[in-house]
This record gives sequence, structure tokens and C-alpha cells, in this order.
Amino acid sequence: MKKKGFTLIELMIVVVIIGILAAIAIPKFNDVSESAKRNACRANMRTLASQEVIYFARSGVYTANKTTLGMANVTCPSAGDITLAVGPMGGVAAQSFSVTCTTAPTHGNINNGTASWTDSN
Repeated sequence: MKKKGFTLIELMIVVVIIGILAAIAIPKFNDVSESAKRNACRANMRTLASQEVIYFARSGVYTANKTTLGMANVTCPSAGDITLAVGPMGGVAAQSFSVTCTTAPTHGNINNGTASWTDSN
């Protein structure tokens, strides 16, 4: 009578192959995950910049308060914050703005509507 089943060597080979595939796949998953967080942060910064422009059109000045823009809970998905700063332009107060990600490493910033990303991804 012949016994059915796998030998210990066959099972060990399968485990080694699965380990090799996991060693290849896990770093790729981490890269994709960080890229998605970076892109979500940049989208949030663009949304804040758009809200600043709309606020400026209504009131004639920019604001550094996310609550005033109705965007108090907008943050960076990488557990960082997105800050707003307002400055003078041409000697007039609150005529320029900056949106900056404070996550280290930063995901970039937007100055007066012009984005400046810190990497090429």
C-alpha cells in the first residue's frame, strides 16, 4: 500500500519559494504605499491652495486659518500637518500665501499657487 502526501523536502522547497517571493513583494508594497501617501498629501495641499484663492476672491486677503477655509481636518496622510502661512506682497499685508507639508521628509509646498515638489516622483 502506497502512502499519499508530500515529503518534508517538497514542503521546505515550497516554503523557501514563498519566502523569496515575499522578500521581493514587500519592499515594492512599501514603496507604493508611501507614494500614495505623498500624492494624497499633495492633493490636499492643492485643495487648500484652491480654497485660499476662493477666499481671496471673496474677502480680498488670504488667511492662515484652515478653519476659516472650512478645511480644519485636512492633514498629511503620513501623520504630518499641512500649514498655511500668509505674507505681504507689494507692501500690502495678507496678499501672498504658502501651503507647506511639515512631514519629514516634506512632500513639498505651494507658494502663491505655484507648486514646488521636493522630488521627481
